[in-house]
Amino acid sequence: MKLKIVFVGFDKKEEILEVNGQKYSEILESLGINPETVVIVKDGLPVPTDEVAEGGEVKVVRVISGG
Repeated sequence: MKLKIVFVGFDKKEEILEVNGQKYSEILESLGINPETVVIVKDGLPVPTDEVAEGGEVKVVRVISGG
């Protein structure tokens, strides 16, 4: 199934991938993104990165922290 990823806080804007039972963390790592540095949002709610990705659209929002 197809997954549209919209990036917030990144240079790239969006990407469409074919997913087949991968976890969000696996998809992020394949894109060179550390799963601990982002929040995945689907239907307005945060999604755990260890959840299996389904088709549709998600936002990957870069988290910025400081001290």
